[in-house]
Amino acid sequence: MESEKMVIALNPKGFKLPRVEKEKFVLLIRLGLEYNREMELFSIKNYNNIEKLIDTISGILNTEVVFSQTCSRCGKDFPCSECKYNELCTTKDLPFTCVCPQCLR
Repeated sequence: MESEKMVIALNPKGFKLPRVEKEKFVLLIRLGLEYNREMELFSIKNYNNIEKLIDTISGILNTEVVFSQTCSRCGKDFPCSECKYNELCTTKDLPFTCVCPQCLR
């Protein structure tokens, strides 16, 4: 019996990671993250390498990582798993804007 890995949903506007060595930190910044030293939060600044960024963060946390969506209508953050179009979506679990289930109604 295989054990299932936990999936962590991160908010692209701000999330914490454990302390990493300098080379890994530099890689995260090059892949598009920004770090706020005062708040000790990472956020996504650039989406060009988003798949590689997700893989790198998943490796750091040793679990699968997905990002919450931000509703372009009401501004609320929500996970893709709440959406009825989850199976059809081509940008599922990527940190882009979308329309939340409440605004879709």
